[in-house]
Amino acid sequence: MSTLVTPRADVVVWQPSWRTVFRATVSSEWIKIRSVKSTMWTLAFGAASTLGFGVLLTALEVSRWTRRSVLEVTGFDPMLYSFAGLNVAQLAFGVLGVLVMTSEYSSKTIRMTFAATPQRRLVLMAKVSTFSALIGVVSIVMCITTFFICQAILASKGAGLSIGQSGVALAVIGGAVHLMLVGIIAVGLGAAMRRTAGAIAVLFTVLLIVPGLVSLLPSPWNDDITRYLPNSAGAAMSAVVRFPNLLSPWAGFGVLALYALAMLLFASVVLVRSDA
Repeated sequence: MSTLVTPRADVVVWQPSWRTVFRATVSSEWIKIRSVKSTMWTLAFGAASTLGFGVLLTALEVSRWTRRSVLEVTGFDPMLYSFAGLNVAQLAFGVLGVLVMTSEYSSKTIRMTFAATPQRRLVLMAKVSTFSALIGVVSIVMCITTFFICQAILASKGAGLSIGQSGVALAVIGGAVHLMLVGIIAVGLGAAMRRTAGAIAVLFTVLLIVPGLVSLLPSPWNDDITRYLPNSAGAAMSAVVRFPNLLSPWAGFGVLALYALAMLLFASVVLVRSDA
């Protein structure tokens, strides 16, 4: 015979607050990220690419210093060479950002994640917060290191910049924020597509192929469109010399931040409406 159990009126069911759940989810995501070896290898590759390409191209420019054309001299931006490796680093960090989401879908562990935290938008926020914080710390360290080494090389020709000069510190920070925002876009893309190969293909298309196709458009459409692409917006954030086809640093930040926000909003809608 079954017994009907009536809930007691004096029993209070504990409901954790939003902040408590978010902190617990962030802690869980941090364990996931740091426990995977590929994370450390990717971060190391991104850092090595930024420093390696920056030093290499800066040294090559110094080696041909006396053979530069008038156009090269007047349009010379020391930061352009120092941060040449950011284009490679953004691809590495972008792939890692995609894997933050898609690796759980491929292994089916995303079901356990959503079972533990049914608030899917909160899970996305936790993943983005954890990943962007990690990328932000690594990026600012490697951008500062690359800057000082490359400017020391250029100092032999009297062309090195000082961190205290106008706009230089903003450009160094902008390079790090550029990588962080690309990483956020990649996480959102992975959440929306849920397939590693497809998400990486779209990311590489946007960052590598679309700028090349836009450059084939007739003038002035090519320049007008190019300056609002993610790559160009990111480049504007770390430039000191104001090139005609680049936005201002703050405008570049605004454009790239809007791309990241739009991608996250779209990903949050897909997460809620789709099955795990």
